[in-house]
Amino acid sequence: MAHSIRRGVGLALGALLSAACGNGDDLNPAATPTFTPPASEMDVAPAAPDPGAGGMPAAAPDVAPAVPTPTEVEVPDEVPDEPSTASGCSTPNGVNGRPTTLQEAVILMNTLPRPTTLACFLEALERPLQIWATRSKDSLQPAPGPESPRTFIVNAPLVMSIVFGGPASVTLELGYRSAPRRSIKTEIAFPLTRDVTFDNFFDGALNGSVTKCSACHTSETKTFNPELNIDVYESDIYEPLNVYAVDLETLRTARGSCDAAAEPARCALLGALFDHGDVVPAPEGIMFTP
Repeated sequence: MAHSIRRGVGLALGALLSAACGNGDDLNPAATPTFTPPASEMDVAPAAPDPGAGGMPAAAPDVAPAVPTPTEVEVPDEVPDEPSTASGCSTPNGVNGRPTTLQEAVILMNTLPRPTTLACFLEALERPLQIWATRSKDSLQPAPGPESPRTFIVNAPLVMSIVFGGPASVTLELGYRSAPRRSIKTEIAFPLTRDVTFDNFFDGALNGSVTKCSACHTSETKTFNPELNIDVYESDIYEPLNVYAVDLETLRTARGSCDAAAEPARCALLGALFDHGDVVPAPEGIMFTP
C-alpha cells in the first residue's frame, strides 16, 4: 500500500501601518496693513492704552518659541540574525523535523518545495544535528577526502548519510536500526520531482533481486514489514574504523573555506548542514543501541 503524503504549509504575513501628521497656519491673511505715523509724531512715544476707556492691552513682547529638548532614544542591543527561511526549506508545521523513522523521513521529503534538492532536505532538519563523519572510500558513498567526508546524521534509531563530492553527492542513504546489528537500508536520489512512496522507496537501491547495499552489508534478507505494509531489505551493519574518523572541527573548517564559485554544489551541501543551527558530535557515533 503506497504511502504518499503531501502537506501544504502556508505562511500568512500581515503588516499594520499607522501615520499621524499635523498642520497649522502661521499667517492671518485678514490682518490690517501696518500704519506709518507722520514724521512729527514719530518722536513721541505713544501713550499706553487705557483698558478702562476701551483701549486694547499692550502687545506682549516677542518671545522665541520654546524648542523641545530632543528625547534620548535608547538603541536596543543588536539581535543576532535568525536562519533564513526564504528558500522555503524549513520544517513545515506539524511535520517532524527530526525524523527517527522511515515514515517520518518520507513525510518530510514530501512536504518540501519541488524540485527538492538534497541541500533543501538538510536545511529543513531540526537542530541541533548530531553527526559522525568518515573519510573511508569503502561504501556506495565514497569520501573524496577529509574535507568532503561521508557524514552520518544520527537520529536514533534512524541514521541518514550524505557525501559532499563525487557522483554519490546527490544521494541520501537511510538506515533504520531494526536490531542492534541490523538495519533496513535504502538510497534516495535527489532532486525529488515526485512524491516518495513506499511503492518506490527501494527503487534507487535495487540491483536485481537484492540491493546495492548488500555488496558491503552481509546477510541481506527480504522480509515483510507490517508497519510499512511492504517488503523491506534488511542487512548487517558493521562498526566503522575510528582511524578514518573526521572530527567535527575539520568539517566545520571545510565549510568556512569552501569557494562557492568554484564548488557550488559542495558548498551548498556544507552550507545546508552548518548554516541553519547547531551541529554537534553524535555521542555514540553510529554504534548506538536501539
